[in-house]
Amino acid sequence: MIKWTIESMIAAAAVVITTAGGVYTTVYHGGQVNQQIVELQAKSAQTETHVAKHDDQLATIQQQNAAMKQSLDDIKDTVHDIQFQVRKPKHGDNE
Repeated sequence: MIKWTIESMIAAAAVVITTAGGVYTTVYHGGQVNQQIVELQAKSAQTETHVAKHDDQLATIQQQNAAMKQSLDDIKDTVHDIQFQVRKPKHGDNE
């Protein structure tokens, strides 16, 4: 009877040790997963900041392009006006 009791106690201790090891492993890996999540969240925030910076740069470039287009349109209009003035018939010279 004592033999069964000792064997039962050893089996119970083995179950407790195995369970404790499983809990420790779960907690340890859970901590690693949490650290990876924190790192991924930080990287995601950095990426969002980087994308926002590029969005701002793109908006600035679009504004500069619009200003250059307007300048080119103004130059084109000026050249057209000069060409019109040069080519305009002079009514008094033909008489």
